[in-house]
Amino acid sequence: GQVQARLHAQNVVLDPAAHTVHLAGQPVTLSSREFDLLHAFMLNAGRVLSREQLEQHLYSWGQEVESNAVEVHVHHLRRKLGSSLIQTVRGVGYVLLREKPGR
Repeated sequence: GQVQARLHAQNVVLDPAAHTVHLAGQPVTLSSREFDLLHAFMLNAGRVLSREQLEQHLYSWGQEVESNAVEVHVHHLRRKLGSSLIQTVRGVGYVLLREKPGR
């Protein structure tokens, strides 16, 4: 039992131990897949993650993965947390930005 520190990016705080997410101090309800995806993004903030890397993080071996599953989860996260948090890197994958663009 190590206590995991809270992760911060822009105005989002993820607490892995409590399994909670807050946006500007307000709680946000995420599905377990959305939470896992956001956790992976926040652990790798600033680094581009490919769709394949994200699928490996979300799904265990032998699990059927829909071809657009990652895109759907990213869409839901953007809708719930704001579109500036996760950016698409065309032809490569996605990146979570610690700071809002233009700062």
